Amino acid sequence: MQTRLDRHHPPAVTAPTHSRPAGGALAAVGIARPGGALANLQLLRAFAASLVLVHHVAVYAQALRGAARPFATLDTLMGVWGVAIFFALSGFLMARLVTRDAPLVFLAHRVSRIFPTYFGVVALFAGLFAALGLQFGGVSVLALSLAPGGARSSPLNVEWTLALELSFYVGLFLLASAGQARRLVPLAAGWLVLLAVAFPLLPPDSRSLMPPPLYLVPVTAACAPFAGGLLLPRLIASGRMRPATALLALPFLVLCVFVDTAAARWLGGVAAVLIVGAAVTAPPVRRVGPVARGTIALGDWSYVLYLAHPPVLLLAGWACPPDWSGPAYAGVCLAGSLLAATLLGPLDVAFYRRVRGRIDAAGPVALRRGVTAFLVVFTGCALWGSAETARNDWAESRARAAVAALPAAAWTSRAAAEAAIATRGLALPPTLRTAVETVERISPTELLVGAYALDPDQPSRSLHLALFCGGRLAALDKPRRLRRDLAARPGFEAMSERRIGYRLRIPADSCSRENAVAALVDETGLMTALAVPRAGW
Repeated sequence: MQTRLDRHHPPAVTAPTHSRPAGGALAAVGIARPGGALANLQLLRAFAASLVLVHHVAVYAQALRGAARPFATLDTLMGVWGVAIFFALSGFLMARLVTRDAPLVFLAHRVSRIFPTYFGVVALFAGLFAALGLQFGGVSVLALSLAPGGARSSPLNVEWTLALELSFYVGLFLLASAGQARRLVPLAAGWLVLLAVAFPLLPPDSRSLMPPPLYLVPVTAACAPFAGGLLLPRLIASGRMRPATALLALPFLVLCVFVDTAAARWLGGVAAVLIVGAAVTAPPVRRVGPVARGTIALGDWSYVLYLAHPPVLLLAGWACPPDWSGPAYAGVCLAGSLLAATLLGPLDVAFYRRVRGRIDAAGPVALRRGVTAFLVVFTGCALWGSAETARNDWAESRARAAVAALPAAAWTSRAAAEAAIATRGLALPPTLRTAVETVERISPTELLVGAYALDPDQPSRSLHLALFCGGRLAALDKPRRLRRDLAARPGFEAMSERRIGYRLRIPADSCSRENAVAALVDETGLMTALAVPRAGW
């Protein structure tokens, strides 16, 4: 059985183990009692990882088992909120570390925290999948580099957050290397202003592109909680954050229910910053009792849980009998993910401590060489992937121009579209294999449309899926997903390694089963109109 689902030159360092003085602007390294603050933050990490896990269990249960998602809006927001908390935590901690550690040491610590465990988890599950005869795709230089180069398949399907995290770290490293770390507060505030101004100006598709290409990282809404987290040390030191501040997060969390996912990342980011600030200033959680100790330990292991749970969910989908219910599958997923974290988490923590010690003991020349090598590879892959994304955007612009050449009235119904296409001699060949399969409401404001398309006689044909609502273009995208589940069908045998699957978001308020029209358009402007399912609206 084949199963696959596509889905935070510097100056010389004379003594790496020494810390740089924090200075007056961010002298809040001891903002809270170290042990208490750490325990509180570990609880938040465990909570954030659990939110992401529950969201993905619901998504995978539907995709792999056909299970219902009765609370699709809520579980989608749980994923958004979990990632926002992780980013806000990261921003808070990095604001302290970048003013404490020498720039080379800072970046070396961050890179060593991300990559060894990531490579280890990928290698472990790649080997396990191979031993079981299952497909483990998404492995490529660009994907493994964790560089922000635009949306693409990846081994674990959660790498987009790591691409943003590493981008944050590189940005802070460059800032510190330029001697501007003490200007972090005004720069972070300016970044938030830039994010707010850019949000309504970006095309809707660009707001949701994860990971974004390098040129969109500074204006990506998902960065808001990290930018806000950078302000937390100053806000806490000035007394503007209190434990009760967490209550201010509630209105922002409620508002997330009424907006699209991109806007929810902004609102959830504000809420996450308030929650992290409240946790840091709250009385320390005592490590007493099995529940407290276990939850804090899960926070220690949250990175492994975050990385390991997607392949665990795929393995559960393969192992569970077909007649098992969605809740039974979910139980296996939760238990398996927590077991993986329990087994691998202590190894991850111990290994990082050892690597961190080696970095602290390394000389400046070795550190500079290692960091330079990373920056060359990371930047090169980011530029490579971003250039590829830019080319894809140009192809998309051609597809948009092609559908815009037909009058708006042609896109008010499938019959009108077929007539307009036939009259102009723009019909795609009949060998095309395509269908719009699903329409699903994922929030009060958004619908998710799933489809596939390929031309067996010309597999390299570039096809964009366009969705119209009431004669207006609502969404357009290229195929981004592998569809190995179709490989057993006649005519699809050679398509298991080609991206032929689409997942497009359209606005729920302006689209209905009566006015929705789907069409495929290739690079030469040839088109065909498609039937849209009646269910799911």
